[in-house]
Amino acid sequence: MFKKIIYLIIIIFLLFSVSNFALAQEAKAVEEKTSAEIFSEALNDYNSENFALAQEKFNQLLETENLDEGLQFSVLYYSTMTAVNRYQTTKAIDSLERMNDLGFQSGNLNWQIAELFLNEKNQFDSANFEEALKYLEKAKSLGLNKLDFKRDLAYAYLENQELEKAENLYLEIIKNEASAADYLNLAKIKEKQGKLKQAVEYYESALELNGTQSSLYLNLGNLYQRLNNYNSAVSIFNQGIKTRKDFAPYYIGLGESYIELENYEKAQTALKKAVGINKNSYYGYYLLGNVEKIKGNLNQALNYYSQALKYNPDYVEAYLAEGKVHLEREEYYRAISRFSLAVDKNPNYAESRYYLGKAYYQADMLEAARAELRKALHINDRYQQARELLDRIEKELNIN
Repeated sequence: MFKKIIYLIIIIFLLFSVSNFALAQEAKAVEEKTSAEIFSEALNDYNSENFALAQEKFNQLLETENLDEGLQFSVLYYSTMTAVNRYQTTKAIDSLERMNDLGFQSGNLNWQIAELFLNEKNQFDSANFEEALKYLEKAKSLGLNKLDFKRDLAYAYLENQELEKAENLYLEIIKNEASAADYLNLAKIKEKQGKLKQAVEYYESALELNGTQSSLYLNLGNLYQRLNNYNSAVSIFNQGIKTRKDFAPYYIGLGESYIELENYEKAQTALKKAVGINKNSYYGYYLLGNVEKIKGNLNQALNYYSQALKYNPDYVEAYLAEGKVHLEREEYYRAISRFSLAVDKNPNYAESRYYLGKAYYQADMLEAARAELRKALHINDRYQQARELLDRIEKELNIN
């Protein structure tokens, strides 16, 4: 009888153990199915661009213990992409690092994070090209070789002043599929290298591919100005105006070029058009003042300089221009007043110190003149005009 009871207990125990094992296996299957279902829902949210809801579900899955390795990789991948789409750089990096810790590597995710640092969509106040380059080079090491990726990498090299690497990569890109932006960036590289004629060629190639991009006409026109080729600058700015008549910088460039060509009537017409489009263009008013001064219309020049300062009270060149007019009229105390304001705005600008010293000199205030000229030479010891005037003053003061 006792043996029968023992056998019965053993049988019950075995039945209970098998039942628990079966229930555990069933619970595990349910748990795995639930995780898969949650992931499927999160993925649907992601594809529908409901990124906040997707992130909530991905986070829930990441807190799950003993998550299947394949599913864990997928969750981390899409969690990173979700953070990228929400411009959450720190969250994206955290998810990427968790993947790396588990032995998973993704060139594409490194690229996506780099694009956040490049700030291509202007979602942040500024770009961080150094961080962008770090992730782009990691993506490159993982074998990423897409054309758009190469463009991002070349641009990051350019912005980090690694000009040779940027140039080589852009040259590789344009052999496959050139864009106006590629030629534009090659032109910028050549400008930085001081190879201006090559830069011109690249700008011209860019214009052939995209004749509507305002910056191309503007940059090429400015480059022609640097080469003292003002007729070509006039031609380019006029081409730009044909594509966009309401872009004030074209007219500013046109006005500058006509001034250099001594065609003051055309310069005046262009500059009036510029300030008509943008009434806040202090530089446009300043240039109009210069034209009127050249033509001998000093009162009108002062009016324009006053307009320039109305829209930019810190514009030192306008104070200097006013002072020079007063100096020409032998209105020395007015000149001193304007040059003093220029010095107040920028005490470390040697030219302001020089003209203030010159005004003092012409007002027979030799000691004050000497003091300002010495300050000008302290800022720029190669300022020849200041040196010559100081020597003259010290001779008059009998200072050896």
